[in-house]
Amino acid sequence: MNSLRSWMIPAFAVLLLLSPIGIAEGQNPAHLTVTVTGQSLTAGFNNTVTVTVTNSYYPKSFPSAFIYDVDIAISLPSPLHMFGDSHWHYDQIASKASVTISFQVYAFPAGIGNSYQGSVTVTYKELPYTSYTVESHEVSFSVHGWISLVLYGVQVAPSVSVPGGNATISGNVLNSGNVAAFNTSVTVESEALAPGTLASVYLGEVDTNILRPFSLAINFKKNLTEGTYSLVVKVSAIDSSMPSSPYNAQHISKIQIKKTVVQPTTRPQQPAGITALIFEILRYLYGVFFGSPTTATTQPGYISPLELI
Repeated sequence: MNSLRSWMIPAFAVLLLLSPIGIAEGQNPAHLTVTVTGQSLTAGFNNTVTVTVTNSYYPKSFPSAFIYDVDIAISLPSPLHMFGDSHWHYDQIASKASVTISFQVYAFPAGIGNSYQGSVTVTYKELPYTSYTVESHEVSFSVHGWISLVLYGVQVAPSVSVPGGNATISGNVLNSGNVAAFNTSVTVESEALAPGTLASVYLGEVDTNILRPFSLAINFKKNLTEGTYSLVVKVSAIDSSMPSSPYNAQHISKIQIKKTVVQPTTRPQQPAGITALIFEILRYLYGVFFGSPTTATTQPGYISPLELI
């Protein structure tokens, strides 16, 4: 008997060491699914972020399982600023059901080009247990800048041209965004342009809040009819961190096309009336006193102006 006791005591001690301590039986995570939209944030703006929490727990033995007394907390690191409350409470979320939360996040320009990790923490209870279960899900955010292209002071010189003629378009490009624009180019499009005309100019990098001037020459078709034509001036650029998303702006100018009018040559009219008579008298007197081999007085049939008086 004593030998039996001596064997059972060590075995019981081993069982105690192997048994879990402080964990309620059957309390398993509800396997929540967290999805986020709006994770790409534009610096300098309020961005809408949407978080959806789905109760994915669907045990075969308890298909109508739900979680209750649910608290959802969202945490974001600096330089991301979240407006409003960061906690949401729900009485319960049924199995396979979802709740959706939308909020505003301001991204400071200091975070341009960086990624940040936030978290969605869900605290809840599930039947038949009364203690809380906590799930934490990491969510990532990226911050990018923005480009705003504006065309200023666009001019066409001359404002009137002829078929087959040319003109010069000049102006300025301004990037009022918060990140430099790259591969910037200005292009002119119009039905009036001659085929094969290279109506574009490359500006390259355009920094923020600095005017970049441009000027380019354009040629017109030789067979243009008279009229007013539109000249569409377009500027495009890209963000180096988002090369697949070009930025564009445009301005519409006008050019008037007129054909050249050839004025007919006219002979100067001879003086008439009393003025003509005085002129002839003076010519006659000049010929009498000074003589002239080309004077009309030597011509047959010439009548002296004095005879006309």
